[in-house]
Amino acid sequence: MARILVVDDQLPVRNAIKVALEHEGHTVIVAEGGSAGLNAIEAFAFDLVIVDLIMPGMDGLDSIRTFRENAPRVPVIAMSGYAFHGGSSDRDYFRMALELGASRCLQKPIRPRDLVEAVETCCASCRKVA
Repeated sequence: MARILVVDDQLPVRNAIKVALEHEGHTVIVAEGGSAGLNAIEAFAFDLVIVDLIMPGMDGLDSIRTFRENAPRVPVIAMSGYAFHGGSSDRDYFRMALELGASRCLQKPIRPRDLVEAVETCCASCRKVA
């Protein structure tokens, strides 16, 4: 099973993801925002990072960029309820997240089975590389 870091500024989202993934046998660490996520990734080894894209302070795009620098082989799943922030296609956060190195993107609200499938796919591809 994987050791997963979940970075989101909303407590209910962090808790829901944590419960869903722990139910599948994963170890889940949560961080409230990008700076806390960076502290966690510097302190611990993770098999996967799940990060919200729209957060105050260090947003998800900055987080992905920093996570890639600190742990380039760890897959990242980006998530957002606002893939096109403000309805403007020039701010396609999912496209930008993929360009920065995210492995997958999930639209909130996330169905538990979609979350589990994305985690399993990312972890399986990571094991093939290792």
